[in-house]
Amino acid sequence: MTWLEIEPPAGDEFGSYYQGYIDLVKNKQLSLILRQQRAQMLELLEGLTEEQSDYRYAPEKWSIKEMLGHLIDTERVFVYRAMSIARGEKQSLPGFDQDDYVKTGKFDQRSLESLRKEYETVRNASIAFFESLDPKSWLEIGMANDVGVSVRAIGYIVPGHEAHHLTVLRERYLNEV
Repeated sequence: MTWLEIEPPAGDEFGSYYQGYIDLVKNKQLSLILRQQRAQMLELLEGLTEEQSDYRYAPEKWSIKEMLGHLIDTERVFVYRAMSIARGEKQSLPGFDQDDYVKTGKFDQRSLESLRKEYETVRNASIAFFESLDPKSWLEIGMANDVGVSVRAIGYIVPGHEAHHLTVLRERYLNEV
């Protein structure tokens, strides 16, 4: 497969909050990165027990299941934003409170296997969506959470956000379980 290369977004294509995520993406082949991350995440989850997936490195921090649920929810929100903007949405898309989503998601009440399957399904759908875009769609800009953002920026934010959480998972969780 020939991987489509997408140039990194310009600084005016996203809110400054996302710069750290975008900086974590070192390869312009976004579809390849998304596939590699999927494999890495599934491999990391494969070796965990249910008990281990309930681990929190501090009392107020998310469990591994909650972090995975957060990744699923956030990717859905970001890809919805990208799809809406690519399709010409003119209204500002709403923000969301990640902590409220995790709290009401009740991820700790689910099995790790059900979350793993959902993660894989969401990531596969994200890959299919991004691979379907034509070159013009990547450059479309819309509003999300009252901040201008391009589809291209979201294409970088999705793997950057996961890269951040993969690092946290390895450094703060997996060293302890």
